[in-house]
Amino acid sequence: MASEASNACNSKKNKQMKKLVTVLLLVSVIAVHAQERKGDRKEMRKELREKMKDFTPQQMADLRVKKLTLALDLNESQQTRLLQLETDKAVTMKSRMENRKKRSELSSEELYEAKKNRLDAQIAYKKELKSILTEAQFEKWEKGRKGKRGMKKRRQGHKKR
Repeated sequence: MASEASNACNSKKNKQMKKLVTVLLLVSVIAVHAQERKGDRKEMRKELREKMKDFTPQQMADLRVKKLTLALDLNESQQTRLLQLETDKAVTMKSRMENRKKRSELSSEELYEAKKNRLDAQIAYKKELKSILTEAQFEKWEKGRKGKRGMKKRRQGHKKR
């Protein structure tokens, strides 16, 4: 009688252990798979960025305007004005990307001027954008921008740990 109770108890423990091992294996497989997908996404983003380097400023501006049109529901007039603004911005960005290698050779005064010019350009862009968009559209644009910036900071903070 005691032997039967002991066997039943051991059988119950064995089943519990099997379930526990199965759950642990499942969790570890999921964790490994998630890490692989994260690396894949990073690689895909890097490849996409490489391909986009060959885009002309006009192509970059056109894509940006289309994205903003979808996000902010822009009318034709706004799209036309924004296309010009984005084209100017894309030309500037393209030249800045080409000069990126030279940046390490800049003196502190030249670096200060470059950063100051970049910030002045951002201020001018924001001012011009504000004149193109309605107040509600501009608020939505800023909200989306802050959200992206927050995500970027969280990602960078996570990397440093």
